[in-house]
Amino acid sequence: MLIITMTQTDLRKNPNTKTTYLEDKKEVSTITEEEYENITCSDTLKWFRGLGGTETTKKSYSAYGYNIYLSTSTSPDRQTKIVREFKFKYN
Repeated sequence: MLIITMTQTDLRKNPNTKTTYLEDKKEVSTITEEEYENITCSDTLKWFRGLGGTETTKKSYSAYGYNIYLSTSTSPDRQTKIVREFKFKYN
């Protein structure tokens, strides 16, 4: 059985600088394969890009294959950023 752990970090813009963010909150949760596919689907990423935000992903080899292990979403006004890190483990 595959266990996918998602660490979601919410960041907000540092008012004193132009390019840095401060950590707002951090959550760790276990998600299903279906939820992972919905989050990292290319259609989902294109839809959020169409709204004006920025969606970047990084891929690497894992126990589950060649998949996205890091996803960064930035809001259209560049004030908030969400970083999702995925870890794969077979039980």
